Amino acid sequence: MSAIEASAVPDVLGEAERTIDAVLERLHWSVLEFGDRELPAGVKARDDGPGIRFHYVATGAIEVHRRGDEPLDMQAGDFVMVPHGGPVELHTMRDTMLLSGSLALNGSDPISARAMPPVLFTCGFRVHEPIFASLLDTMYREASSDRAGSHSVIERLADVVASAAVRIWLERGCGSALDLLATGRDPHLSRALEAIHDDPGSPWTVESLARLARASRSQFAEQFKDAVGDSPARYLTRVRMERAERMLRAGASVTDIAFQLGYESDAGFSRAFRRHTGVSPSLWRRAAVHAVA
Repeated sequence: MSAIEASAVPDVLGEAERTIDAVLERLHWSVLEFGDRELPAGVKARDDGPGIRFHYVATGAIEVHRRGDEPLDMQAGDFVMVPHGGPVELHTMRDTMLLSGSLALNGSDPISARAMPPVLFTCGFRVHEPIFASLLDTMYREASSDRAGSHSVIERLADVVASAAVRIWLERGCGSALDLLATGRDPHLSRALEAIHDDPGSPWTVESLARLARASRSQFAEQFKDAVGDSPARYLTRVRMERAERMLRAGASVTDIAFQLGYESDAGFSRAFRRHTGVSPSLWRRAAVHAVA
């Protein structure tokens, strides 16, 4: 079937896939820590690492218990993410090799993080996503090596693995991609959020965003703060700065970044960037390049 023919056919599944694409486009993960543990059978341990925790059972079997939830039996090849953090109890049923880490969401709509469940479990991750599961083994080998750039490699692999886990969770109908985008909650507010992410360089004001959300200025500002946890102006600045960081990594000039993100001068952009990161764009770029080298 040609592209034209395919586009002419109404397809509910295609719409669902586009929604999942939109979710994954918003989710960008960075690694706070990553490591492995060899646990003999019968061991009870507590895990209370920082950020969004994840665990992958490389070998063995383990029971994961989060307070207030039913115990989760995990076998070799299973993957679980704990988006809201907090301590969990681990009880090994057999000798187990456990790969664990902590993630943070970067450059993402904060409503997405709120809408995630307390536990995101992917049973049979190795079976259903063998390529992505193998990346966890690669992360383990990188963490065990002394090679330069290991952290940067682990960070990029973790971003892919976490996105794959969220995708299969959504595909199985365990969660709603619309909820993660906040459209199910408030489609008008979502329209304003999407506009900010799609074109952060536009001269957005509370008034113009409120028109997109079909609300009065005061009503929009209040709803936005309640949903996102920040004012529209501060949120817009954060999105711009996170976009600027990605552009700096890609080698864009300060002048191009300032222009594309709606700043009237290089100096104005540099001041905003320094307030956000604590350093100038040039120093931030050198540090980022050095970290990858």
